[in-house]
Amino acid sequence: MSPCIHHPSRPSVVTINLQHYCAECQQGIVAARLRVGRHVEPKDCFVWYAGANNWQPIAGTGCAHWVAHQRGIRRGGTAERCLEGYTFRVRSLIQGLQPVELKNVQINDIYVMPAMDHTGLVVRVVPNPLPGQPPLITIRHDSSNQGRVADNDFASYFHGQGTFYR
Repeated sequence: MSPCIHHPSRPSVVTINLQHYCAECQQGIVAARLRVGRHVEPKDCFVWYAGANNWQPIAGTGCAHWVAHQRGIRRGGTAERCLEGYTFRVRSLIQGLQPVELKNVQINDIYVMPAMDHTGLVVRVVPNPLPGQPPLITIRHDSSNQGRVADNDFASYFHGQGTFYR
């Protein structure tokens, strides 16, 4: 059996994302999962090793984490990725992507609020029935305010502010 990534003197009992963990780490992971915020999805991997046999939920909200899982994005260093290797920071999530003009937004584009502290995924784009107006866009996002993954209208909920990336 391979040694634990954090405790090389201990044999591993579980492998997650090609990394090997000992029984103590496995117990710490399970305990930390129980403390992940109720709105965060997925919960099982939103934990990290804090050192000295201490596993904790990742600090912050899960919006970028949810988008990264949906789009398969694994950017950034190990301090910016969940236990399964998906990005959980907004800036790392959009690194290398290009801004998209509002009139060109498509399903699966990534939406980011102006402060770059919240993100979501475009799940619906409908032409606006009013001539010359932007399309009607629905954003799905892991919302701590709503306590769940929610669908909200870009124009009303997000006040038509923010940037889209592809």
